[in-house]
Amino acid sequence: MTCNFCITEDRFGSFTFAEAVGLLDQIKSCGIQNIVMGGGEPTLWPHDPFRLAEEAKAMGFFVQLGTNGIKLPENFAKHPAIDRYVLPLESTEAHVHNEMRIYKKGHHPLILERLHRLRENKKSVTVSTVVTQKNRTHLEKLACFLRDYQKGGGLLHAWHLYKFIPEGRGGRPNEKELLLQDNEFDEDCKKIKGSDWGFPVFRRENMLHSKSVAFYWMEGGTLHSILPP
Repeated sequence: MTCNFCITEDRFGSFTFAEAVGLLDQIKSCGIQNIVMGGGEPTLWPHDPFRLAEEAKAMGFFVQLGTNGIKLPENFAKHPAIDRYVLPLESTEAHVHNEMRIYKKGHHPLILERLHRLRENKKSVTVSTVVTQKNRTHLEKLACFLRDYQKGGGLLHAWHLYKFIPEGRGGRPNEKELLLQDNEFDEDCKKIKGSDWGFPVFRRENMLHSKSVAFYWMEGGTLHSILPP
């Protein structure tokens, strides 16, 4: 899968299983109780993210998995070690979503199916949307879809609106096509957040500057981190 806004750099490395468990021990000692396993795409990690989730759950963490949904196992919605999934949805219009998340089988129907399965199994989900020039006019319809999803029994924890950042292997070459003009992201978020949809909406301009989220990754065989100020 190739997302045309991907901020991940090709130089990023991968944890071994032992390194990942060691990191869990480290952040547990810092008092962190909530983790999100992300990437890139965590389900491509060769050491089994669900096995790591079981380790994290045994340590007492609240465990979330941020995924594009493609490589999830058949029983993903019932997996006891995953407390919440974080799934992407860029538009209610399949062609808009699929232009942003290029997948040969069509990514939009897959995400709708994953959301349906999570609703059936009463599993919590956070939905994320990267706001670009391609989908910014679709946000209100998407908010209505998520409201209906929740009214229909879906456990929607929150909707995160991410500003497109022209960095990484996807974002940098697609800057001209996707970059928002000055203040457009602020205006879009203000409009959405000005209505009560029945679930929290979070404006995420740049998560690397978050006041509450720490990031950990491997690069050149070395653990790196960005900690909240």
